[in-house]
Amino acid sequence: MISMRAMTAMSIVLMLAGCAGFPTPRDGLTFDDGLTADDLLERTVAAHGGDLRDYPGDFNLAMDGEWGRAIVRIQPVVTDVGYRIRAEERFRPSEGIYALRHEGPDGIKTVFRQGDELGLWYNGEADDDPVRRRATAMTTDAFQMFHFGPSFLLDRTVALERLADRREQGTTYRRILATIRPGFGEAEQDQVVLWIHPRTDLTWRMHITLNGFETTQGAHVDTTFLDYDEVGRFVFPSSFVERVRGPIRIRAHDWWITARDQDRGWSGADVRQPDFAGSAAAPAGAAGQE
Repeated sequence: MISMRAMTAMSIVLMLAGCAGFPTPRDGLTFDDGLTADDLLERTVAAHGGDLRDYPGDFNLAMDGEWGRAIVRIQPVVTDVGYRIRAEERFRPSEGIYALRHEGPDGIKTVFRQGDELGLWYNGEADDDPVRRRATAMTTDAFQMFHFGPSFLLDRTVALERLADRREQGTTYRRILATIRPGFGEAEQDQVVLWIHPRTDLTWRMHITLNGFETTQGAHVDTTFLDYDEVGRFVFPSSFVERVRGPIRIRAHDWWITARDQDRGWSGADVRQPDFAGSAAAPAGAAGQE
């Protein structure tokens, strides 16, 4: 289990860093486009290919990335950089199954997530440490949303509001604020701001709270999508930049998708274990999958 010294150090850093607020609605806002927050969520889900929960197949991807030095020092358990550098991911949205096989200099970390169920293995050994499990549950839920888009919100949103539009890099983005319950991991509740492109309706950025872990409560981060892939009828982000926005401001994580495929037909049993089996085993994009 992580030492209390590390947690205390993080808490001190957060207190000393000052306060940067999470976006909140303003009273009296009107919008010339006549679109409500519900309209915008519906449009961005459609732009990404529709409600993933209705899709009966599976999606498989590989990713690689780089962590910023500051975030590794501040959040060693959350970043888990001994393991979380590259990954193979398996997702069956109709069953809510999401599995990840991370790899780094210290070996292999495997995660199985379905509803409240969390399987966690380090180098093939089951891990019951409650601190690592809380951090893993939170980051796994967030990465499912980042990698597979706004459909994640359809199950969990309990309140939806439109925020003031924001201009960045020459584009004025529409923004909506979703309150989700449950939140990421073991959080009772979190909030997600979607930045939506005004012409394509694609989600360009997700700005989120992280209430599911001791040292991230009160913090918020955003992830911007730099590029997208077309996967059948769906559009998924493929290049990502994550920044901590409050209470400190640092660049945290850059990562990118290196391979994809879909509809292998693997079963839940194939990914509910430390080594992917059957048709889930081959690397994403590999020819001759079983």
